[in-house]
Amino acid sequence: MQLDAMALYRAWKALDNAASAQLRRATEPDDLRDIPAFYRLVQNLGWHDPKQQKTLLRAVFCLSAGKDIIKHAEPDAHNPNGISLGKALARSEKINERRIYQVLRSDWPQDMVQLRRLLAHAEPVLHWPSMVEQLSWWTHENNRSRRQLLEDFVLALPQKKTA
Repeated sequence: MQLDAMALYRAWKALDNAASAQLRRATEPDDLRDIPAFYRLVQNLGWHDPKQQKTLLRAVFCLSAGKDIIKHAEPDAHNPNGISLGKALARSEKINERRIYQVLRSDWPQDMVQLRRLLAHAEPVLHWPSMVEQLSWWTHENNRSRRQLLEDFVLALPQKKTA
């Protein structure tokens, strides 16, 4: 079963303030497992599929950076695949390369903690389904997602003028 990223995003947006506040208080992704509101949020989104659980934990933890922190943007003519996480962080002009490296070098769960801090600071506008896809591959065994974050970030930075 494929995770419906937009259904998760809409469910997050529809949460009442008390439930979203409970989820925001989680300091690590696994802390979400102790919050009833988390299970109410993910119960119809594939939580019963063991393959989806890590992705749902990561995605909800990222969303819990704040009620309106992550803004979804549909693909357009300039971004036919949507705006990636790395590109969105670069476009915010609030994140530097050192902070990206800090995320990439961290192990679970600190990598997600650092990523959520970046999201809270940058308030990115991105293609949410692409981010969820990236989070589904976010492991140290498979560096593809992490490398993609760095690549997209660096390539989206404005070119420095050389004399």
